Amino acid sequence: MFALDPIHPIYSSIVELLAIYPGMTINELHEHLKKKVKMKVSLAHLYRTVNRMVASQILIKLNGKLSLNLMWISYVEFIAGRAKRIMSYVGEFPLHPGEKKTYTANSLLDVEAIWNHVLVSLYRTLQVKKLHKYYSHAWWQLGRNAEEIGFYQRLKDTGIECRWVFGSDTPLDRIGCGRIKEVFEAITTRKTPFPSEGYNLNVYDEYIIECILPESISRHFEFFFRRIKKEKDFDHTMFLDLFTMRGAYKVTVWRNAKQADLLREKLGSYFS
Repeated sequence: MFALDPIHPIYSSIVELLAIYPGMTINELHEHLKKKVKMKVSLAHLYRTVNRMVASQILIKLNGKLSLNLMWISYVEFIAGRAKRIMSYVGEFPLHPGEKKTYTANSLLDVEAIWNHVLVSLYRTLQVKKLHKYYSHAWWQLGRNAEEIGFYQRLKDTGIECRWVFGSDTPLDRIGCGRIKEVFEAITTRKTPFPSEGYNLNVYDEYIIECILPESISRHFEFFFRRIKKEKDFDHTMFLDLFTMRGAYKVTVWRNAKQADLLREKLGSYFS
């Protein structure tokens, strides 16, 4: 899922929490990070991060209480508004029936950005609210913190329906799947017609979005998911390193109503 600073998710969590709870002290922010985001961070590290964000004028500290800097918020709103206006004229979608687009990326973080960009573009074009997803492992759900659930809830509140199938049933897959099941239907399985390693698929109306991970990255994930048996043994920092590893990634998007119906039927069969 999207993060303002994917390499340092604490940055995004601080921004998101202060957007909801302005005027917190650092100690209160520390407690919110632990309880609401389930993020383990030392108070000393939090102080260093907050001080950098204050120096960058992202945060403002008044009488010991933190809030987002309104000037920074206004600047972000300006950039976002201008970008949306420009993107509305790009005309990237809809594709013609049978048309295919391929995007290249250098890391999973880049893939995630492209993936979300495509989904938002298709949503604006189609206004369809049913999405079927398949992932060999629950890497996206473990690659971010629990604040993602709030994002999923906002999607559901707009009427969007997602169904998730994970093609493995390791302890880590079940943990990631459990996070999704707080909001959407999700299942782990060992029986799947799709690859059990290194494969990502979304089916959205007549559109198919696919990414096959480079073999070296896929092997790293396979080792991680097969080796870890308990959540306490899960090294989140080491796991995040996989998202920045360089590789030749491709995201393919094509419009094929017949193939999309077939894939949607296969994914939907897990929930019937």
